[in-house]
Amino acid sequence: MILTKRILTLIFLIIAGNSFLSCSNSKNNKGLKYEYYDPEEFYAVIGRVKKNRFSYQLPRTNILFYEYFLEKEKPLEGYEKGIRVSLKKGEKFIVLVHKKDSTISFFGYVDPRFRKESFEEARKKSE
Repeated sequence: MILTKRILTLIFLIIAGNSFLSCSNSKNNKGLKYEYYDPEEFYAVIGRVKKNRFSYQLPRTNILFYEYFLEKEKPLEGYEKGIRVSLKKGEKFIVLVHKKDSTISFFGYVDPRFRKESFEEARKKSE
């Protein structure tokens, strides 16, 4: 019984540790905040949601995993914690990318045109 509890505890710690490390292993997460920069240092590109996960560290917020520079063979990836916008996998939004270092990016905003496209695609699938 004690051995089973220890094994289960060890498995839990391994899973929890891996999920924590995977969050901090993003290419463009350098512990920076958009507020550290001048807005003129960024330009807008289209991004797409890869995954939207609930954050257990920040109540009622999400961790948004996304990709941008979609026209490239291998788009750049990023994530942002503390997003209060609920987006589904595949939905598009605006990513703000630093002009001098394209690996620095932040969630920008959801363009209403993208929401309309997403709604129309869902409606076509249901018909």
